[in-house]
Amino acid sequence: MTTIIDDIVAFFVQALSPYSQIPQSTLFTVGIAVLLGVMSATAAKLLVNYDMVKNSMREFQNWRKEMDKAKKANDNQTLNKLMKKQQAMTKLQARASMENMKVTAVTFVPFLLLWYLLNAVFGDHVVAISPFPLPLAGSQLTFISWYFLSSFAVNFPIMRLFGIGMSDN
Repeated sequence: MTTIIDDIVAFFVQALSPYSQIPQSTLFTVGIAVLLGVMSATAAKLLVNYDMVKNSMREFQNWRKEMDKAKKANDNQTLNKLMKKQQAMTKLQARASMENMKVTAVTFVPFLLLWYLLNAVFGDHVVAISPFPLPLAGSQLTFISWYFLSSFAVNFPIMRLFGIGMSDN
């Protein structure tokens, strides 16, 4: 007896079967990496206050540097003064981390569902061939290994295009 989930997966396996062979699978996987990167970047742009995150992290790093400097100099007076700020700095860092977690909270479940469907389509099939063996992946790249390589290649330019991330540029 099949369930509705089995029927949905079977539908996607059938619909995406033209993309299951090289070179279509190679390009399709890059397209998925771009699509997921744009979705994630859009969610980040809408949900995360990067100015607050950057300022918080900068303030925390400056406090950390002052702490290290006071420890090296054995300056107990400055160290005690800075230690009084520790709780506030911890809260500041936690707030910045929570701000970044908003994107994960919104995108995690949809990405898992998509991965479930795509794994049913591609499984362990070779979707790309590397001209030279790659560490941990070899030269016969499965969907997962090719997706991660593609994702690394496209996500940084997408983040720059959307003006998000932690860089000061």
